[in-house]
Amino acid sequence: MNYTRCSVFDITSYIYPYCLNYLDQTNCSDIERVGGYCDINGYNSSVSKYMLCYEYDERTSLPVKLCDDDIQNSCISPSTSTDCRVHKHRMCDGVWDCTDGSDELHDICEYMTKEFQCVRRFNLEINMFGIPVSWIMDNETDCMDGLDEQAEDLNFCDNQIDETYRFKESYETCDNVYLCPKGDKSYVQFEQLCDGVETCGDGAENGVCRIARDFPTINKTALYHGGLRNVSIDSNCEVKEFIRPWIDVFGIKSELIVPTSKVNCSNLFGEYYLFLSCMDLCSDAPCPLNKNRTLLYNSCPGQYPDRVYTLANNSFLTFVTKSNQDQFHQDYFQCNNSRCIEYNQVCDLVNDCGDMSDEANCSNNMICEDTLNSTNHQFISLSQRCDGMYDCFDLSDECNDACGKRILKNWILQVLCWVMGVLALIFNSYTVFCGLKTLQDSGTRSMLTNKAMVSLIGSGDLFIGLYLIMLSFYDSFVYGNGFCRHQADWYTGTACSILGVISTVGSQVSLFAMASLSIIRMHKLTFKKMSIPCPVNRNSVIKVGFLVTGIITASLAIAVTPLMPSLEEYFVQGMYYDPAYKVFIGFPNKEKHVKVLQGHYNITNSNITMDLTWKQISDKVDGMFTQQHGLLIRRPVHFYGNDGVCLFKYFVRSDDARRIRQTIQNIADITDQKGDPVVWLMLGVNLVCFIIISVCYIVIYIQTRISSRRSGQRHNPERVRENRSIQNKITLIVATDFLCWVPFIVISGMHNLEFFDATEWYVTYAMIALPLNSVINPLIYEKTLAEFLGRKLGEVKRLIRLSISAVMSSVARFIQSRSEDIQSGNNDLDVIQMEHIRVQEDQELSNQVLAETENR
Repeated sequence: MNYTRCSVFDITSYIYPYCLNYLDQTNCSDIERVGGYCDINGYNSSVSKYMLCYEYDERTSLPVKLCDDDIQNSCISPSTSTDCRVHKHRMCDGVWDCTDGSDELHDICEYMTKEFQCVRRFNLEINMFGIPVSWIMDNETDCMDGLDEQAEDLNFCDNQIDETYRFKESYETCDNVYLCPKGDKSYVQFEQLCDGVETCGDGAENGVCRIARDFPTINKTALYHGGLRNVSIDSNCEVKEFIRPWIDVFGIKSELIVPTSKVNCSNLFGEYYLFLSCMDLCSDAPCPLNKNRTLLYNSCPGQYPDRVYTLANNSFLTFVTKSNQDQFHQDYFQCNNSRCIEYNQVCDLVNDCGDMSDEANCSNNMICEDTLNSTNHQFISLSQRCDGMYDCFDLSDECNDACGKRILKNWILQVLCWVMGVLALIFNSYTVFCGLKTLQDSGTRSMLTNKAMVSLIGSGDLFIGLYLIMLSFYDSFVYGNGFCRHQADWYTGTACSILGVISTVGSQVSLFAMASLSIIRMHKLTFKKMSIPCPVNRNSVIKVGFLVTGIITASLAIAVTPLMPSLEEYFVQGMYYDPAYKVFIGFPNKEKHVKVLQGHYNITNSNITMDLTWKQISDKVDGMFTQQHGLLIRRPVHFYGNDGVCLFKYFVRSDDARRIRQTIQNIADITDQKGDPVVWLMLGVNLVCFIIISVCYIVIYIQTRISSRRSGQRHNPERVRENRSIQNKITLIVATDFLCWVPFIVISGMHNLEFFDATEWYVTYAMIALPLNSVINPLIYEKTLAEFLGRKLGEVKRLIRLSISAVMSSVARFIQSRSEDIQSGNNDLDVIQMEHIRVQEDQELSNQVLAETENR
């Protein structure tokens, strides 16, 4: 046997290898000295185990390379707390090569192959064994047979090699994953995504999650007095020593700057929360330290190899370590699984222990309901609960007993919506039925036009009544108090879009028909009042048909245009994503998407801006995930999906998707400061219609007065009553239109000009003021309905009057009867009193007679 091959050498002891190029450390004759196999100058050869991780020649300070692929130098320092450095093939093999076991506790050991096993090239002591999944297809051959780099012999997701090279066992299924833009790993599985523990290795993963959720910045570090110099302490603070509960450790002392009195600790985290709660300085927080898990000398196995042993409570042995300030400390929390973490990782909303014991006894967090039964809870701070922003994937932070919501916010709106919907539906059904029934009996053109317009007004208002009843039905019977959890289906669904179209078509048809009818009546009274009424003919029917068709078409165009796919760039307000993807929660708008994409791709604002279309944003979001196992599920929040009531969106917030944003050249469109052009257009159209209706009826009233004066009928009582009736009707038309539209237009305009934020008023005003016309219009334009209701109201009034009279008569009779009873009782009392007096007088007379008899 040639003992010069692969002989032991130790340059620090001046024991050198035989060859300067270390080739004597190859082709070992003794199998016990073989560390592994590789190609050297194109020929397969064994390499001495003494060459593993021998990366530099200490004599020349030059790198040492034997294998063609330099595999003998693929070494890892698995722990920062020790100097242990091992070859990668000795990682995750079930044997502790580092004293703290870090070579077996490393992140890459978490995911190992099970069915696929091989002999590692530089770990010959272990026979067939699984390898970390991250070694599969990493362009470095780790198995002796090289199968880890032969894709045709491996199982990948869908039997294809994607950009993540995700190996799978035969029994496993594949899902999409989040693609790391940079870092040590190429992807993150969804169950690990946004869990507070960095998987990519460069902060990209959780950085993106914090941006997407507006996660609050939390301070987890306490103020150590010993580490501060020339710090002035406020009168509300003091320096106090932290005494660990249930344990007194010899040789350590921690002085902290703390409040002088108890404070609310619900917004404190990490060691600041722990110190104050355990020092009884929190008004509402228990100490998270467990007295049953005292740190002993052998606690935290495999961790803190630089520990120093000391005495605790003068009775048992514990350990301390030295901090960066060169001071001994024991700021370690022992998890239920025996792992230890530092105090700044306790109660910090992250499952640092892995068994959630570091967050279990904390009063500063809330657990999202959909993770209560899982092995990894999602924690959020109490300040994130009911703050108007979604942080839980199931929306439970905003959908709970404290801050849940319904489509109609309160019982007043619910009752009004039902009542106004039923009344509008009944009244306008009668109006439309009567109008269509008598339409064919119209003898003149003006009568035909009048009945057609009245029927059209009734049809529009009928749509409003239908909308109110359908909305009330969904609020009361479909969703109820569970609406908050299902609002995504509502905001992005077809039902809300249909209701939005119905309400918009109804309001616009009614408004346009009223304006048209006002113009027609004014024109007839002003310009054709002396002309003979024209009979109905084919030409007049066609004109009326065109007018009705034009009104309906214009109303439909206004209602349907925001839902057209080609215009989604302008009208889509946000996106809702499948919660399984975990990055986006709630309904992020375009601005939120841009911030997330900038964080993920690490690209400056000049490349990803608000000028991106929704299609471009969707493509970039798709690039954040694999797409081989189903497309990323998303649904746009459509135009009517706002505030649940599905109305035309007149109140546009400053962060709305329909605000025109600054361009790449930073040139702002004037509408960026003045609101949304579509809103201004619709407000202008509705204001013009109101003005037309008001002006026309004022002209009609004036012309009626002039005509009455010229005809000498001013003092005719019948004519006076007729004029007064016309005056009241015109006043009612103008007043109701004014109350319904003018305040709404003014408030909406002020809101869009950003004088104030009227968003919270929108639902209440829109559900009360705007539908009011739908109930009143049938009473104004349908005479028979008004007369019928007048008669019924008169009957009800008489019935009420008779009932009141009957009640008053009964009360009077009852009072009289009681008076007589009282008088009768008084008379009886007088008789009794007189009888009593007579008895007394008789008694006195008897006493006198008896006295005289005794004297005699």
